[in-house]
Amino acid sequence: MKKNSNFKIRISNLIFVRNDGIALIMVLWITVMLSIIAVNFLISTRWNSASTHNLKEETLSYYLAMSGYHKVLNYLMSDKDPSFDFIDNDGNFRTDSDATPLTGRMSTDEGEIEIRITDENSRININFSNQERLRKLFEYAGIPQDSITEIIDSILDWKDPDNEHHLSGAEDDYYENIPEPYKAKNALFDVPEELGLVKGIKTDFMRGSEEIRSLLPLITTFGRGQININTVSKDTMQLLGLNEIEIEAVLKQRNSDAGGFRFIPQQFIPYGLNMISSNTLRVEVTGTAKNSKLSAKITAVLDRRMSPKGYKIKTVYWRESAENTGG
Repeated sequence: MKKNSNFKIRISNLIFVRNDGIALIMVLWITVMLSIIAVNFLISTRWNSASTHNLKEETLSYYLAMSGYHKVLNYLMSDKDPSFDFIDNDGNFRTDSDATPLTGRMSTDEGEIEIRITDENSRININFSNQERLRKLFEYAGIPQDSITEIIDSILDWKDPDNEHHLSGAEDDYYENIPEPYKAKNALFDVPEELGLVKGIKTDFMRGSEEIRSLLPLITTFGRGQININTVSKDTMQLLGLNEIEIEAVLKQRNSDAGGFRFIPQQFIPYGLNMISSNTLRVEVTGTAKNSKLSAKITAVLDRRMSPKGYKIKTVYWRESAENTGG
């Protein structure tokens, strides 16, 4: 009986130890699970907090950009002489020689606003350019000669209303057989970025690279294709063939004293420069909240016309984008 009693005690102790071990393991597992849940909750809370903070900064930056945009509208509508605007030597768009330019950076209590106004008539309009002007454009951009003829023919095919090929061009039969097929437009370009859809145009041609100048700052699809001598950029004058002396003469005339050209000198007429109103304007406004690395950018193209009640401004292009300026 004594031996059986000792045996039972040992069995009881063994069971007690085993139950203790299982309980300890369960406690450890519960502790691990609670730790994982706590960490996930902490991460989620921090993520939500960061998201809320970013949303606040993005929203403030956006409304800073919108306030800058409305400043531009007021500036353009206060123009006393819409038939005569110019880009001065500092690159500022001037409505009048005695008016303070609006372009550049300005600070507010909430952050910073940067404004840039340019005339679409200072660029090459790919809708109305002939083959010679298109060739000068692509040569100036540094596009290889063996690609230029194909690109020009493809542009002509993209714009014309028929399905007949130019020698090196492309119509529906080409575009419908690429990995992501579409049809040739057979109409004018709506926006400059549309050029990227044309046969022969590579991404580097649009964005630029070490060897290629970006086409986007050089081209437009807005307006009627005339180039304004009072707003034309130096790049555009170079690709049109003006020499350094002629370019310097144009830039020298565009200052707050002279106020630009009042007539076209005979020597500039063969280059296609004209005296026209700045009716089609590109507005780029960037807003950045104070101490923020997030910016909001608004890009708009405006058509400005006189009306019996003053100015009538129509938005013909609008794009909003967000940028991280913190690297």
